[in-house]
Amino acid sequence: MKKYVFRLEPVLKLKKLKEENCRMELGQLVTQLTRIDEQLQRDSNEIRSYYEIQDGGLRTGISGRQLQAFPMLISAKEQNIRILEGDRKKQEEMIAHKRHELALLRGDLKVMENLREKDFEAYRRALRKDIDQKVEEQTQIWLQYKDKKA
Repeated sequence: MKKYVFRLEPVLKLKKLKEENCRMELGQLVTQLTRIDEQLQRDSNEIRSYYEIQDGGLRTGISGRQLQAFPMLISAKEQNIRILEGDRKKQEEMIAHKRHELALLRGDLKVMENLREKDFEAYRRALRKDIDQKVEEQTQIWLQYKDKKA
């Protein structure tokens, strides 16, 4: 009997490739979200440090020009935080969409793998049937030969 070949193997490989690419894209999106979160944390820390520097400068004495710089720095950081929060929201939506896409691709891949498994089981049953039939034929031939000799 011929060697087992799954006729939809190229389709299965393509589905595996699509699923793997989707996983990689999801990983990149999560990495970008992590970077946004880290930048948000840095900006928040910088705002706190600006307030601390401003308070320290007011205690020790600070010029008016230097004092005017703090509200501009803080408002710039707050504006950056608002922009980053918008980017974060978009990134989370993209991640949710990509996770849904990955779930669909996994489902398709699972269907194809189940088809391959069923096809392989049918092949094995046919192979066993063929082998059993040949063994039965050989046994019958042997019994006929034995009866002729006796």
